[in-house]
Amino acid sequence: HPVYRSPTKNELSFPQEEYSATFVGSHSLEEENCNIEKKYEDLKRQLEKMEIENKELACQLKKEDESLQWSQLQLEEKISECNGLTRQLELALEEGRKMVAEELEKMSWRGRALQTKMLVLEAEVREGQEKKTQLLCIFHHNKKHHEVHLRLENSLRKSENKSQSMRNYVQFLRASYIITLG
Repeated sequence: HPVYRSPTKNELSFPQEEYSATFVGSHSLEEENCNIEKKYEDLKRQLEKMEIENKELACQLKKEDESLQWSQLQLEEKISECNGLTRQLELALEEGRKMVAEELEKMSWRGRALQTKMLVLEAEVREGQEKKTQLLCIFHHNKKHHEVHLRLENSLRKSENKSQSMRNYVQFLRASYIITLG
């Protein structure tokens, strides 16, 4: 706040018009200082509000980051499971190929049917591996976007279901083969 001081004797000796102009001038300076102080207080409040909002945003960002890390761990576990299932499928396919070769020696028409089934399974395994690779690329490219993680988890569940179906199908083929040769 500007400090108001009493006029000196010399100032009082000025004509009345000059005294009025000086008084009005100091009055508008005081008013301007008051306006500046109000603006300062407004800006100070806005700054405090922005600081609070920034803290809230930082907290929200931290929570989203933790959620993203948790989703990444889950996805890595699912990918590991997929890798295990893929290895099992590859072993089953190899075993199936051997069975087909033996069957071809005994019953060529039956062997060709099994071979066709194995080729279909191989194509499905390749497709599953390609999907897994695509999922990994998408995950690494978009790992800071939580919504993408949810879609990837859904896709992984579908992949697990498909892998389970393929395992069941391989078991069905084995059983069929044993019954056929039985």
